[in-house]
Amino acid sequence: MRPDTLPRFILRVFLWIPVCFGAWYASAAWHGTVTGWLASLIVDAFEPGIVKAVERAGIELVFVTRIPVQASAAQTGMLVVEVGPLIYSYGLALFLALALASRTSWHKLALGALALLPFEAWGIAFDFLAQAGIKLGPQVAAQAGFSSAQREAIAFGYQLGSLILPPLAPVAVWAALNLRFLEALVRPPRQPVDE
Repeated sequence: MRPDTLPRFILRVFLWIPVCFGAWYASAAWHGTVTGWLASLIVDAFEPGIVKAVERAGIELVFVTRIPVQASAAQTGMLVVEVGPLIYSYGLALFLALALASRTSWHKLALGALALLPFEAWGIAFDFLAQAGIKLGPQVAAQAGFSSAQREAIAFGYQLGSLILPPLAPVAVWAALNLRFLEALVRPPRQPVDE
């Protein structure tokens, strides 16, 4: 087999992207259940007991909280927050395209997909926290028990989870699992030796 070149590798990545995004979208409901569960653990570590349950509504995740909301003078309910997990998990499709284009072994492929779960869960958890602690206003944040320092941490965690981790984590995980491939890809071709 001839050595890979960067243009051939990039072409293979672009050919794999539609297939990987299709598979990612088809498995989104199952994948969302796993990342939703992990996200609830992150939320519970940040503010214990705030989430009573995480349910699925199609692809969306629904966080059922202990935060009371007044529907009317006679009715009180619990705050329910919806989070779209696809925003935070598209990196899985990117990782798969990179891994398949670089002919990564199946066990590294599975290991990489598992390694991405905490990064995806981080984004989902901080989306929920941003809604409950910032976007829904100071009354909801006060009922949730968030201090001003926690609200600052939520803002930082949300930015990290929505802007930095989704595109960066899959590339970093792929690179960590494919160091030899990367070395071979960037190594200059051998020059023939004149005799």
